[in-house]
Amino acid sequence: MSDVIDKSKSKKKRSAKFENLIGPMDPKIDAQAREKLVTARIGLLLRHSFFGNLATRLTLTNADEWCSTAATDGRKIYFNREFFEKLTVKQVEFVIAHEIMHNVFDHMGRRESRDPQIFNIAADYCVNGQLVRDKIGAHNVPDIKIFPDPKHYGKSAEQIYDEIFD
Repeated sequence: MSDVIDKSKSKKKRSAKFENLIGPMDPKIDAQAREKLVTARIGLLLRHSFFGNLATRLTLTNADEWCSTAATDGRKIYFNREFFEKLTVKQVEFVIAHEIMHNVFDHMGRRESRDPQIFNIAADYCVNGQLVRDKIGAHNVPDIKIFPDPKHYGKSAEQIYDEIFD
């Protein structure tokens, strides 16, 4: 189904540089997190094809060493396996769709000289409001402030940034 689960394709030993990037992994626990991520992508394909289609194009990459939840760079979804262990598949759908929307809206490229942390919060208002409004996944994700606020629905991250934080 997905080459991220197929361990036969990853026979090579990782370089020390790569090992430092993603950290040591317990293969069993990592496989469980990946299985949940793949199941969520399939759920998105079946119920929300736009998100499911885009989700299958992003590589799932373990980032336990530096990422406490999830992140994206437009090509990969980085995940922390311990964070995803706590989530239901519907909550994982929400998190995947959240990362996809950051890519769709090109939030990484549009930040410009704005404060990165504050712009990310504004971008989260933008993304999460739309996902909550459109009922994509389950937004009651533990340990995460979701930032849905109907007064910001339909606004860009820049508009929210200027309105709230400027």
